Amino acid sequence: MPHSLFRYIAAIEHHQQSGKTDITISCCTTADFSYSDDEVDVIRKETEYDFADGVQIKYVIEYDDVAIDDNVCPECWINYQVMVDPFDTIKPSKKSFYNRCQQQFWLKTMMMASSDNHHD
Repeated sequence: MPHSLFRYIAAIEHHQQSGKTDITISCCTTADFSYSDDEVDVIRKETEYDFADGVQIKYVIEYDDVAIDDNVCPECWINYQVMVDPFDTIKPSKKSFYNRCQQQFWLKTMMMASSDNHHD
């Protein structure tokens, strides 16, 4: 049975799953690849999350370190990619977002859809 990448992203984002969750993060490592480009600091961090079920997900976030308006969701690049999938069951194998607001909306939508599908 395929597993949704959503479940792993939700675990990474520390969201509570509706119902039982069987996904446990066993460890994670972060590397900082930040740099300066034309006097703008670009923050780039890559984190690899190892899950108890053997799955490994790489999370990458990149954004400009500039002052932003509180009323605007700042643009950034967020990417999740399945690096290790021992049973080849996670679909999709990657997911990208162009800001945190888009990611949060997607997570909320997926959680609602997930709870709608479990009428136990």
